[in-house]
Amino acid sequence: MDGILAPLRVAANTRPRNGQQPIKTPYCVPMSLPQRWTDWFEATRKAAPHCFMQLATVGDDGGARCRTLSLRERHGRALWFTTDQRSEKTMQLERQAGAEACWYDLSSRTQWRFRGRVHFLTPQQHPEDTLRLWRLLDRETQSRFCGPPPGSLWRPPKSDHYRYPRTCPDNQPAEDFSILVLTADHVDVLELAESPHRHWQYHGEGKAPPTRLVP
Repeated sequence: MDGILAPLRVAANTRPRNGQQPIKTPYCVPMSLPQRWTDWFEATRKAAPHCFMQLATVGDDGGARCRTLSLRERHGRALWFTTDQRSEKTMQLERQAGAEACWYDLSSRTQWRFRGRVHFLTPQQHPEDTLRLWRLLDRETQSRFCGPPPGSLWRPPKSDHYRYPRTCPDNQPAEDFSILVLTADHVDVLELAESPHRHWQYHGEGKAPPTRLVP
């Protein structure tokens, strides 16, 4: 982790000589303050083989719901995912926009938690953004947006050849395709590779120095 080295100087007493009073001299306790979370996260993400996040929402019964999403893009403190507007999570987030995403990077042994509110970008309102992310999906993933709604009763295909329905044209996202945007108000980073572990909390884009918490 590339951070800004901020050594903490603490006064220490040296052994007195010839009856003189102890002399206070400073010594350094290494204390690494990380950079803005946006820069730190981007560097970690680029070095990682993938970035699958767990997104937690609140169900109709008030209980927690969680699923894994692939992070497609990041814009400032906004994390962009793709989703089906017919999915259960979309309905939950329309009723309760608060959510939290969590990613554990195995390579650096760092846990990232992003808490904020969610809104959606649809093809009708944001044609350029949705088309760009639509083209990032492979044929099989695209075809799911043209099939039955997520969570509906599964029916066996008539043949393997027609296992997935025909995708929409490459220049036009499916009607139910959308971008799920989580705007992070609070970001918690836990460095498990360090001993002792280090826990940092950021607010917004992390322009202000983070607060260090007990792991």
